[in-house]
Amino acid sequence: MGIRLSDELFEKILAGSKTVEVFLNDEQMKHFGVGDTLAIHRKSKDDDYVLTSVWSIKKCRTVDEIYQKFSATAIGLTPTELSRLYPPAVVKQHGLLAIKIKRLKPNFD
Repeated sequence: MGIRLSDELFEKILAGSKTVEVFLNDEQMKHFGVGDTLAIHRKSKDDDYVLTSVWSIKKCRTVDEIYQKFSATAIGLTPTELSRLYPPAVVKQHGLLAIKIKRLKPNFD
């Protein structure tokens, strides 16, 4: 599976400070599991990517619940920023997945 992140969030993963990625718990994520590899691409340059491994997946019902389990530094966004990405009505319908990741290797090292 691959995703594209802003350059700022991509750099936080490279630096090792962003260790949690958040997704809607929707149909697309149904078959995603611990041990899977996630390719994270830099939004401004899709050829730059880093491979990560999924270490754990926590189901959460609200944005606040994610921040009870993980720090804003680990998520790379403030609660307000995350709420803009995932409005409460959408979160209420699907829930969220907080996916703990470990950096494996960027393609450009």
